[in-house]
Amino acid sequence: MDRLPPAYDATPRGDALETAIEKRLVDIDSGRYRTNVASVLRKFAAWSRDQHGISSPEDIDDNLCRQYARDLARADERDEISPETARRYFAYVRSFLTWAVYEGLIPTNPAKTNHAEGSFLTWAVYEGLIPTNPAKTNHAEGPLPTDETETDQQYWSARDRDAICATATARVDDAGESDDVDRTAAYRDQALVFLLAYSGARSAELVAVSDDEERNGLRWRHVDLEAGTMQVFGKNRTRESAPILDDALRPLRRWKQLREPDENAAVFPRLDNAAKALDPTPSITTQSARDILAKLCEWSDYEFEEPLKPHGARRGLGREIYRENPQLAQDVLRHKSIETTHEGYAQEAAKRTRDEANDIIGKQ
Repeated sequence: MDRLPPAYDATPRGDALETAIEKRLVDIDSGRYRTNVASVLRKFAAWSRDQHGISSPEDIDDNLCRQYARDLARADERDEISPETARRYFAYVRSFLTWAVYEGLIPTNPAKTNHAEGSFLTWAVYEGLIPTNPAKTNHAEGPLPTDETETDQQYWSARDRDAICATATARVDDAGESDDVDRTAAYRDQALVFLLAYSGARSAELVAVSDDEERNGLRWRHVDLEAGTMQVFGKNRTRESAPILDDALRPLRRWKQLREPDENAAVFPRLDNAAKALDPTPSITTQSARDILAKLCEWSDYEFEEPLKPHGARRGLGREIYRENPQLAQDVLRHKSIETTHEGYAQEAAKRTRDEANDIIGKQ
């Protein structure tokens, strides 16, 4: 299965594409910004080599950039990156060409107004390695997800979490009293909602992704209910240990007792007749998880500003923990660096900095 750009390794390689990256990085003064740009560009390069056989900047064209935008959009849909991150990745690649035109090493300048941007492909035009800026076309950028700021991304509040979990539990109770509610589906959906709410896991780590054969859903062999942990197929396509908080354990145990599953069975299987005929029964998909949440929100006695989305659970839990302990939030969300956690909760970080500064000033 094709890997998406964020999943690639940023290790330097010995080809013309890497040479161009190294030369571009020399001109970036900020250490942190240079590190971020280097990571994105080398992942872009690795993706270009692996998916399209490209090893030189001169081979980068409009079609490649459009596919890059598509794949970033797919990564957003899988909850691997946020829309804001997807657009930043693309901007690093796009702006290199603009800068190159500004430096006058090619006869035309299709992106003069953007010459202050300084990422990889703009620099490639500057060096004369490619004649125009393919990433600057609307055709290339069109598939990108809509940008979101921290303020308009969905974060489940504690009230949202309590409400949707109470709704899923009420659905289970109703299933025991009425034939109108599918009992098996109610227990499955309750377990899914609680695990999303109380683990910090991405939906793509719990259920299947329709266009990714490796992401075929969490299996019972990956779940240790006694330890309260699970081994998920993480963002970087390796198994990672993730916590299952106490509130999610009881619904999972009840669901497992109801099914008595084989260890290779999907934790959240499809329940339609066609799926039941398959061995093992396939997992529901990320779209199914979205649909389940939307239907529960619609059915609920509680009011929600908008239907809850799976990734809002991860963001909301992370923010709640971050307010008390940023390092613990990093561990729960499995970020490789605390900088990633700070970046994801920039407003909370600013508030925390303000409060700590006020405490110091107040003591003087």
